[in-house]
Amino acid sequence: MFFDPRPVPPWQRRLYGKWGLVALLAAFLLVGTTGHDPWRGADLRHFFAVWQVLQGQWLLPSALIDGTVPAAGPLYYWVAALLGLLLEPLGLALHDATRFASPLLLLCTLLSLGAAALPWCGKPWQAGAMLVGLGTLGWVLDAHQHQALLASAAAIGLALAAVSRREAQPAKAWIAACIAMAAGFLAQGFALLLVLSIPWLATWPWPRIEAARRLSLLMATALIFALPAIWFVTVWRTAEGEAWFALQAPQLSQEFIASNLDDAWRDAAWVAWPLWLLALWPLRRAVNGDGSNLRLLAVAWAMIAMGLVVVTAWPPSNPSDLLILLPPLTLLATERLRRMPSGARAAFSWFSAATVLSLVVFAGLSWSAWNLDWPPGLARHMVRVAPEFEMSGSLWRLGAATAVLLTWFVLAVTTPPSPLRPAIHWALGVTLAWVVLVLLLEPWFEHTRNLRPIVEQMQGTLRERAPSCVSVPGREPDVRAALVYFGGIPATLEDGCPVRFARLRGQQPLPSDGSVLWSMTRGQGKRLEYWLLLDNERARPTHD
Repeated sequence: MFFDPRPVPPWQRRLYGKWGLVALLAAFLLVGTTGHDPWRGADLRHFFAVWQVLQGQWLLPSALIDGTVPAAGPLYYWVAALLGLLLEPLGLALHDATRFASPLLLLCTLLSLGAAALPWCGKPWQAGAMLVGLGTLGWVLDAHQHQALLASAAAIGLALAAVSRREAQPAKAWIAACIAMAAGFLAQGFALLLVLSIPWLATWPWPRIEAARRLSLLMATALIFALPAIWFVTVWRTAEGEAWFALQAPQLSQEFIASNLDDAWRDAAWVAWPLWLLALWPLRRAVNGDGSNLRLLAVAWAMIAMGLVVVTAWPPSNPSDLLILLPPLTLLATERLRRMPSGARAAFSWFSAATVLSLVVFAGLSWSAWNLDWPPGLARHMVRVAPEFEMSGSLWRLGAATAVLLTWFVLAVTTPPSPLRPAIHWALGVTLAWVVLVLLLEPWFEHTRNLRPIVEQMQGTLRERAPSCVSVPGREPDVRAALVYFGGIPATLEDGCPVRFARLRGQQPLPSDGSVLWSMTRGQGKRLEYWLLLDNERARPTHD
C-alpha cells in the first residue's frame, strides 16, 4: 500500500500495508456505531423511517409526509432495513443493526474513490484516496448514525469510478455510470440526477462500441433503469409519493438561494475539512504537469459546481447535504497531495498532529470538568446544560483514551517515509481522535441526546390514562419517533388526541388549553426546558 524506495523492516510493511488499512477502516467505521440508542436529530429521524419500512412501508416511509425525514429516496432505508432483518437475529438491537448501513455505504464510497484514483493518480494513490477521504471531518458523525444521504455519496463515488474506466473499458464504465444514476435517483430523487448526469455523459460509449454490442448494451441499460422506473410509477399516485414529489422541486427564490449558499459556505469549512484546503492549494498548479488528470479536474469540478446548485436550490438545507460534494473533492485533494512538494507534505503532517492534539485536549478538558470540576467555567456550563448528569466508568475510560493516544504517537513516529505519509498521518489522527472522543464523550451524548429515559418517565402517566393517541407538534419529530419506537405509544400530528405533548423553552408562556398530566425540567438558565403532557381540558396548567 505505501511505497518507499528504501527497504523497511517486515513489521512496518505489514503494519502499513493492506491489513493496516483494513484495521484503520474498521476502527473508524465500527467504533461508535453500536451500543447506544438512536440519538435525537438525524439518527432518530432516519431510523424512524427505517422502522416504518420494517413495518411494511417498503415503497416509501410515510414519515416523509410530516417532514421528519429530508427529501431522500428509499434506497438508504431499504439497505438499513435489510441489514436489520439480517443482523437483529444475531443479538444486535434493531437500531444498532440498521445503523450498520451508514458505515457500509461509506466503505463503498471509499472503495469507489480508490478505484477512481488508480488510473488517474497511480497505484500508490489508490490507498491514498481512501485515506484522504477517511480523514474528512464531514464523515465523522454521519458515518456513525443513520444518515440517508450516505447512499447519495456512494452513488457519486461509483459514478467517479466509472469515469476513470472510460478509456480502458467503455462498456463497463457505461454500465457502472447507469447503475450509479439509478441508485442516485433512488437515494435522493431528481436533484442528484443533475449531479450524476455529468459522469453519465462523460462515459457515453456508443462511438467506441462495435455495432454488434450496442444492442446488448442498450438492453442492459434498460434493465438497470427498470427498478427506479417501476418504483417511480408505483409511488406516483400514493399519498406518500405526492408528498415526496412536492419536495423534489427546487426553490428558485433569490432569498432562499442566498440564505442556503451562505449556510453552505460556512458549513463547508468543517464538513469538507481538509479536502477543500488540499483541493485549492495551489489552484494554479492544477493545469500544470502532463495533462493526464484533465478529465479528473473537469468532471470533479463540474460535479462540485452542480452539487452546490443542488445544495442551495433544493430544500431542506442542512450541513449533511454537503456530503454529496465530498467524493469529487476527495479526488481533487488526492491529486493535489500527489503533486505537493516534500516541504508542504511535512507541514501537513505537523498540521494533522496539531489537529489531533486539539481534539484530544478538548475531550480531556471535558472529562476533567465532569470529574474534577476543572476548568471551572467549562464545569459550570456542563452543569447548566444537564445538571442531573453523572459520569460513569471515568477511570477506565481515561485509561483507555490514554492508551489510544500513546498508540497514535507510536504509529505516527514509526510511519515509513512515503509520499502518502501526510495522508496516513491525517487519517490515522482523525480515526484515533474519534476513538478518544467516543471513549470520553459518549456518556454525555447518551444523556443529552437519548430520549428513551424521558419516554420511560412518560409511560406511567400514559399507562394510567390509556389514550388512543398522543398529539405531537410537527416541530417535534424526534419526540414523535421516540414515543412510537421506545414506548410503543401511538403518536400523531393530529390535534384531536386525548393527550398532547408540549415542550417549552426558557420563559415561554404555559399553554392555557389543557391541564398538566406530567411534567419534567431539563437544563438550567437559558437552557431550561419544560417537557409536558397535557389533556384537552380548558384549564391553565401549573408546574409541579
